[in-house]
Amino acid sequence: MTSYVDRQEKLKTGLDRDAALRLKNNRLGMTIFQASWIMVFFAIIVVNWQLRFSYAQWPPVGVAPFDPLLPSIATLALLLSAALVRQGWGGLRGGKLGEFLVSWRLAMALGIGFMTIIVYEFMTVSEAALATQYGITLRLMTGFHFVHALAILAVMLHVYRGACAGAYSGGEREAWAVEGAAKLWYFVAVAWMLFYVVLYWIR
Repeated sequence: MTSYVDRQEKLKTGLDRDAALRLKNNRLGMTIFQASWIMVFFAIIVVNWQLRFSYAQWPPVGVAPFDPLLPSIATLALLLSAALVRQGWGGLRGGKLGEFLVSWRLAMALGIGFMTIIVYEFMTVSEAALATQYGITLRLMTGFHFVHALAILAVMLHVYRGACAGAYSGGEREAWAVEGAAKLWYFVAVAWMLFYVVLYWIR
């Protein structure tokens, strides 16, 4: 005859197994999502290259190349933001909620700074550039990336508010929302690095 303690132990083992499976499925789903969306970003880059090859010169004659100064500052801010997200995630796993909250807050602030510069870049494309595919592709690529960054920043804010309310523990299974948001923000950083190089450095 099975005792109450044995039944509880079996129940706990079953729940642990279910939780581990959910975490594994979440991570697999995130990997598939990131891979598929990176392919979308690569497809846009391919379109950019196809357009530039239709011109004898890139940027076209009479159009000044985009200044990389502000985008470079934005890129550094985004990379630092991603590093802070990683630090915060590590802090939470180590049971340091305060470290997580500070790192996450700073990461979001830098993310907002990054997006502010991207909006400025989008809005200040010259009329001469907009008369060509050179300016139009910059708007397409920065606008597309901005929408993704804004959506993922909203996810990060939701996670931050959850952490403030004590919703997450340091365990991997209990803090999947934090891990998922962190991986999404890494996606933002990697996708932007691809666009940044193509838009501002490859001639």
